Amino acid sequence: TYNTFDQVQIGTPIAELKPQVGRPYAIHHKDGSEEYEYVERISVGNNLVAENHYFLIVQNGKVIGKYMSRERPPAYDLIYQEEPNYPGYSP
Repeated sequence: TYNTFDQVQIGTPIAELKPQVGRPYAIHHKDGSEEYEYVERISVGNNLVAENHYFLIVQNGKVIGKYMSRERPPAYDLIYQEEPNYPGYSP
């Protein structure tokens, strides 16, 4: 969650954080460092509203940076997209 991400301090050993933040969704290997990616999915009912992607940049076993991004699914546009069930009825 954002609160957990916000509490991560620069310089903290990643071994100390793993019990708090859990296993990462993915680890991306960069030039001499690793990017630990965590994903938080925000839903309302059965609908996905947004995904928060949290990144911890780790070098020599310690957090040296962090950032986040938010992704939203594209909206369904009734005017410009065809009805997915058409022609699913008989006149």
